[in-house]
Amino acid sequence: MDQAQRAVLGAIMLIVSCLCLCQSAAAAPGSWSQAAPLPRPTSAPAACTVDGILYVIGGHYPYSTALTDVWAYDPATNGWTRKAPLPTARRFAAAVAVDGIIYVVGGTSGTFPGTPVRPVAAYNPKMDTWTNGAPIPTARATMGLCAMDGIIYAIGGALVSLQAVSAVEAYDPKNDVWTTKTPLPQALMSLAASVVNGQIYAFDGTSTFAYDPQANRWTTKAQFSPWSSGLMSSAVDGIIYLFGGWNQDLSGAYDLTLAYDPSQDRFTARRKMLRTRCTAGCALVGGKIYLVGGVSKEPLENGDAIYYTSVDVFDPEGGVTPHILSLTCESTNRVRLAWQGEAGIKYGVESAMNIMSPWTRLTLPSGPTITATNRLVESRLTVSTTSPWRFFRVFEAN
Repeated sequence: MDQAQRAVLGAIMLIVSCLCLCQSAAAAPGSWSQAAPLPRPTSAPAACTVDGILYVIGGHYPYSTALTDVWAYDPATNGWTRKAPLPTARRFAAAVAVDGIIYVVGGTSGTFPGTPVRPVAAYNPKMDTWTNGAPIPTARATMGLCAMDGIIYAIGGALVSLQAVSAVEAYDPKNDVWTTKTPLPQALMSLAASVVNGQIYAFDGTSTFAYDPQANRWTTKAQFSPWSSGLMSSAVDGIIYLFGGWNQDLSGAYDLTLAYDPSQDRFTARRKMLRTRCTAGCALVGGKIYLVGGVSKEPLENGDAIYYTSVDVFDPEGGVTPHILSLTCESTNRVRLAWQGEAGIKYGVESAMNIMSPWTRLTLPSGPTITATNRLVESRLTVSTTSPWRFFRVFEAN
């Protein structure tokens, strides 16, 4: 995904001394804020939302210790409350809510790599009580978990041997019964999964697969980059947002935010996270996506990995898309460009002879980028005079 796809967002065509402003529509870059931190660190917890309250369940800290912790976050008070603990400690489990009940599926307990926890754990938030349901047929962790039409789908994951699986199994909470579905086209572990318009989308590595529960069929979709596993995902208004994950050799992690539009089968970048992050709890509350806990990079291979208590909140509608307002010719090879931006964000400017030709990064008086101090950003630029045609665009350089 190149820089041209990431950003901007406005083009100006200069023909001799005549200026023509030609703006193209673009999605908001999104914005990040922080909520009250989790009372204690955790990585690989399960998370979901019921009645506007975010629940973060289990995980591990340190890596060898699976947790029974259950925490509830209320956005109205920006506070956390401890709830009844899990019946069995779990790390790398997943959770989803159906009819006001939270179902926790899979994961392992005990010393790493641990013992599979097979029973479904059902939590009633109103009663603050837990009950056990039917065991999952294929005991595994790091699966994707989604609910649709009252049925819960457990997708992929890893065995205790750390072998990825392609198994897809569906749980009916009302009848406490599991059934086997068409497996993934390939085995995936540490995957993220979300639902949009009656389809389940699963992401891992560079692969995207879509599942139609009615047809019981998987379809291969667009790949994404860079290669990433241990992603977090959530869907808002028909768009799936993917966050972070670790790289292929496990040496580091990403701060990336990607937006996947199923209707176009296309990925675009949004504003980066506040930190590199993987295996955090991820859930949607009030139109915003909360990332809770997690680690700075894969902890088994990196002894300096940081376990987070931080809670970062992504607003898909937040942020200001760079919007070119004016261009003024000050001489034959110098222009003054003004655009609407956002304070604290770094911007760069590119130029091209036409919109299909390669874009060239321009040098600003402050260097390759300029940091906005308010919503109006202005800069003088030196441009080539070899052609009467000239396009400009502004992009976020953070």
